[in-house]
Amino acid sequence: MNFTLYEVDNPKRLKKLSVNKVNFFKKHEDVELFHFNEIEKEMFHIVYHIKDEYQLGTKRVGNQMNLPFTQFINCFFFLESNSFLVEEVLEEYQKDVTLQIQKKANVTIQRKAINNDHFLSVYTSLSGFIKKLEYVDEEESDFYLDSVDEDKFQEIVNEYKVDRLTMSVDEQFVSIYSNGRISVDNSDENYLIKFTRKIINAINDFN
Repeated sequence: MNFTLYEVDNPKRLKKLSVNKVNFFKKHEDVELFHFNEIEKEMFHIVYHIKDEYQLGTKRVGNQMNLPFTQFINCFFFLESNSFLVEEVLEEYQKDVTLQIQKKANVTIQRKAINNDHFLSVYTSLSGFIKKLEYVDEEESDFYLDSVDEDKFQEIVNEYKVDRLTMSVDEQFVSIYSNGRISVDNSDENYLIKFTRKIINAINDFN
């Protein structure tokens, strides 16, 4: 599952969202909270429901048919940190969800970038093998490496800007990108809880 990392200014206010779950006996908004659950101590899973529609037609005739559909967006937040994870789908949906949360919980949410200190902390915390590494040198040239050992990684982190780190951890792949994208190659709930929390804790060590 893919996520985008955001930063929220007051995570405790997000607990207020629990009173805003979908009421199936009233007219729905286009963006509503569908599910709210504390899955571990101070770690919450929330799901947003977005109403949208496919528009079908032809170039000459124009729009002829609207087919409604529903999109669900998974999010995680942590009371002990300012990190907020939003499932990566269409950028417009992520924007809709973050704007709705800001409105309902009276918080500010901004996208968070990942720097070299964060990459190093994640690598140390997960103790996996580096499968792929992407970085940029001082001349803005891109480099792509496979199967990088610890010494080489330390050298690159100290010298250049890392853009992507992909690690093999417990026979699964975890990827972190400098633009805040986090990819966990497993949708199992227990796996997601374990590794998203480890990654978030490692990133917060250098905030």
